Amino acid sequence: MKRLTSLRREVLDLINNSESPLSADSIYGLLKEKPNLSSVYRSLSFLEDEGLIRSISFECETRFYFSSEREPVHFLHCKKCHKTEPFYEGFADSFAKKVAESRDFTITDHVFYFIGICGECKRKMLSDIEDGKL
Repeated sequence: MKRLTSLRREVLDLINNSESPLSADSIYGLLKEKPNLSSVYRSLSFLEDEGLIRSISFECETRFYFSSEREPVHFLHCKKCHKTEPFYEGFADSFAKKVAESRDFTITDHVFYFIGICGECKRKMLSDIEDGKL
């Protein structure tokens, strides 16, 4: 493995300590020192290539980065505000096992997520409807 520079270490620490996946822009905003954004993307690419982090893209073009240390990886993603939160109920593992057995397939990894609308966005939409804004 190539050396972990101070920027790579800081990016990795931010991701490992975050409960939710982070976008490159949000990581950039959390950094103490402000390198250029392309340096953040290069660091993310390096960390992902080394298997230290993983990424996912939901219904948007933004990639979200999360720790490869936390398993299982399951998410709820709001398609309005793009807030993403992990959940850890283990039903996906038993489901994956059934799928693998029924299709003679060896599953080596999975990321499971639901896309919908979070409670906060839902309440705002209902309020907007009641106020005649929608």
